[in-house]
Amino acid sequence: MKKISIITSKKYLKSKQYDSLIEILNLKDIEYEILNIDENLDKKITNSNLIISVGGDGTALRAMKIAWLSNLAVLNIGSGRIGYLVNSLNDIDFNKILKDKNDENIKKRIPIIQNQDENLPAFNEIVIIKNSPTRILDIELEVYDQNVKLRADGIIISTSLGSTAYNYSAGGPIVQTSIESIIITPISPFTKFPRSIIVDSTSELKINIPKKQHYSIQFDGVEEYLSDTKSDETFNYKLSSRNLKVLGELDIPKLDLFLNQILR
Repeated sequence: MKKISIITSKKYLKSKQYDSLIEILNLKDIEYEILNIDENLDKKITNSNLIISVGGDGTALRAMKIAWLSNLAVLNIGSGRIGYLVNSLNDIDFNKILKDKNDENIKKRIPIIQNQDENLPAFNEIVIIKNSPTRILDIELEVYDQNVKLRADGIIISTSLGSTAYNYSAGGPIVQTSIESIIITPISPFTKFPRSIIVDSTSELKINIPKKQHYSIQFDGVEEYLSDTKSDETFNYKLSSRNLKVLGELDIPKLDLFLNQILR
């Protein structure tokens, strides 16, 4: 028998999607627990078989990280307006999911990792951004054994899944999620630099940041590193060799949803 961990926040507990999900689980006599991400939830789950998130894309990303750390599959359900990482409950076949007959609905999402650290996955993007409002960040990039210097407010290192997030806002391309790649997009570049560079799934990116600069590094919107260093720092980025099983997803960008929202 499955036990499900439901990850949500207080504001979604009164949503129709949440009520419908609980009704389905009760009717099927499925054991479940409710975990509130408002309580700084960021832990490994050991007593469940599946994680379900209820909320928006931010909740989905938090749930994906927890599922990654717990080595569990995740199903992301949207509450209200559907986002880019979540699904409508009406489109979910729970009979297949609860009976493990869901191979055709599993998509394997691969995050970007920094310096071989598998405990800090980024399924959308890693952002290196300046903390000083008046100073430009000097960055040195190395990929394919080639070096490029960049002066900008920062840089976005995105997965294909995250191409419609911060990457797009900074002028980067939309990349179909079935194409495993790393997208490198500058934030407000001062020096001449391509709007974006897309490298393949086997690529490794090295970034060197010279000393005496103030910047932070964010993983899927969460600041994980704050630097005010007196020496050069080097960071290595690549796609993980592991993958996360995400249920109910399609390998197509939701262009109709995306474009209708940004053009309205």
